[in-house]
Amino acid sequence: MNELWSAFGWVLPIIFIVTVSLIFAVSFWKKRKGKGRWMNLLPILFTCISIGGICLITLTPVTGEHVSEGAVNFDPFSNLKINLIYRKHLDVPIRNLLANILLFIPFSFFLSWWMRHSKQLIIMVTFLGGLLSFGIELAQYYLPLGRATDIDDWIMNTLGAFIGGVVFAFARTIYTLLKINKIIR
Repeated sequence: MNELWSAFGWVLPIIFIVTVSLIFAVSFWKKRKGKGRWMNLLPILFTCISIGGICLITLTPVTGEHVSEGAVNFDPFSNLKINLIYRKHLDVPIRNLLANILLFIPFSFFLSWWMRHSKQLIIMVTFLGGLLSFGIELAQYYLPLGRATDIDDWIMNTLGAFIGGVVFAFARTIYTLLKINKIIR
């Protein structure tokens, strides 16, 4: 966890500042215009912020003493197998898998909120999450970032997008049930 924080800890304050600034800007803009509810802009805003966060985390060049050309892996789960067999500690491969899954859950949750009236919502969100992840892997392959292009990352990011869509569908169902039973307004 310390490795993740040292590598990506600087991203969190930026995301927080941008989020708060954009909420205030949208709120001010909607009050001046006087049209519609600015709450309808929140899912769009948070989707854009989550895309920015994903890009900051995945497309930031790796710097340091041991930076080499990015590796390429098109064999599904081969790195995971190697790490599971030859590593004494399983925390690094498990953290890598979990980080790739967790990275796309907020994106697909907010995208689901934005596209909440679409049919086949979970399929659409999963597809769009997989497409975003594929674009990131292509960028990591073609740009000199010192990062690895790995099919495992794409698979785990797409799984995270699916989970985020399912979480939104579950939350929407709970919200609807609470509203029907007049527990919330």
